[in-house]
Amino acid sequence: MSAAVTLALLFFSSVALNGQVEACSCAPGHPQQLFCMSDIVMRAEVTGEKIIPSDENIPGMGRIQYEIQVIKVFKGFDRINEIKHVYTNEMSSMCGTRLGHGQYLLSGSITPEGFFVSMCDYLELWDKLSMMQKENLKYRYLMGCTCMISTCIEKPCQPSAKNECILTDWSSLWPFEDGESAHESACIRHGDGSCGWYEGTGKPSENDTVDVSEV
Repeated sequence: MSAAVTLALLFFSSVALNGQVEACSCAPGHPQQLFCMSDIVMRAEVTGEKIIPSDENIPGMGRIQYEIQVIKVFKGFDRINEIKHVYTNEMSSMCGTRLGHGQYLLSGSITPEGFFVSMCDYLELWDKLSMMQKENLKYRYLMGCTCMISTCIEKPCQPSAKNECILTDWSSLWPFEDGESAHESACIRHGDGSCGWYEGTGKPSENDTVDVSEV
């Protein structure tokens, strides 16, 4: 089931059960997790927008269609030619997000209705990302999508599998632009199948990891 359809079902369930629209709620996740869950991740220039009303013509229940110019693709290279526009739900209570004119990191899901983004995806103004975050997008996140990122609250924290990277501070995951260590790091996979945190610069080698206790 697509992310957009799931969000819509959650919205209507909320209305039916509570008689009112509740705010969008997103589970926190490491940027790499959101990257790996997305069908497409790209840097793009937003150049325009328009509202597409719902079929029932209910105010606020439509979609926003953003005009974009793709600058660079980080994931979904084989599907980027399908993308003509970017869509989001009009209502923020359905996790719709408003984008201004400018360059963004955009990630999201391809649905039968088009490429959808939401508040729960990895979205940020490009200029707000640090150099390390940009290098992670270019060099590291994709090679770590077979790794597993888990959160540990009670120390000592040890991975339960060799392809697991441990986060010890869940609260540092939102927002993404503050330069916290959790945002700067990437969990990468090595030739022996193990995974570890990388916090260096440039393209990593197989041995470039840090101990999980240091993150």
